[in-house]
Amino acid sequence: MAFPLSSDHDPAPIGPPVEDDAWLWLSEQWWTPWVILVVSLGVGLWMIRSLVLHRGRPRQIRRAAEAAGMRFQAQDGPGLGRVRFGHFLSGEGQGWSASNVVTFAGARGDAHGFDARSWTEFDVVERGDGQRRVRRRRGDATGTRVVRRHSGRTISGAVAQLDINAPRTLIAKENLISKLFTTATRLDLDVESGLFNRSYHVISDDRRFARALLDARMIDLMVQTEGRISFEFFGRHLLLHTVQLEPELLPGLVRLADEMSRVVPQLVVDRWPAGGQPGLRATSR
Repeated sequence: MAFPLSSDHDPAPIGPPVEDDAWLWLSEQWWTPWVILVVSLGVGLWMIRSLVLHRGRPRQIRRAAEAAGMRFQAQDGPGLGRVRFGHFLSGEGQGWSASNVVTFAGARGDAHGFDARSWTEFDVVERGDGQRRVRRRRGDATGTRVVRRHSGRTISGAVAQLDINAPRTLIAKENLISKLFTTATRLDLDVESGLFNRSYHVISDDRRFARALLDARMIDLMVQTEGRISFEFFGRHLLLHTVQLEPELLPGLVRLADEMSRVVPQLVVDRWPAGGQPGLRATSR
């Protein structure tokens, strides 16, 4: 029995027609141009605000420093970038730079707050055909021009002097990645404070040093930051670092670094004296 291929009584095709897609639907709405305008204005205002804040940041930090009785330098006058902290890039041809430096005359020497970024050096090689080649800087290449390129986001930090020679010890906020890493490597160090253990992970070149360092007073100062600040003890230096702070908060970060340098336990001062053998690489290059 033959069936007709079509008839006037066939049902209409199921589903929307091809041209009835989301873009066509959006283009037909009266409010679509207004949404585009509002989004464009929002992005533009955000970019203008970021530009204004960036250009005005040195002036704002200077004002905050002077109000707190501290000194201000636009560039790294104290030479902070020479300290090879583990948080920053520290391979060959790599390092970090500080700007907008706030200085406080602390009990154990000057403490400094700053904005910081990592950098990498590249050699610009002039080739015989007139072309230029850019490559990572390795050693002292002759006949080349060196350029330094910053990478990563700008952070806020503070450095205080210590009366000890600390093995490198990193104390950072606990997260899923760090928890997986420390679980796999068993490098993390737990202390008697459950709140501290939940908030931070600790990795040290000398676990005895870390245990002696983290007494009740030191732990109390750290947990008061609610995990927003990370810490690094290295040689005679203490580094605090966090996201880029508002200018008026930078002096407070400096004072915290100075206070932490003053509560280092006496046991640590006795066992890891500043004049002792470092047991780690030099703090400057």
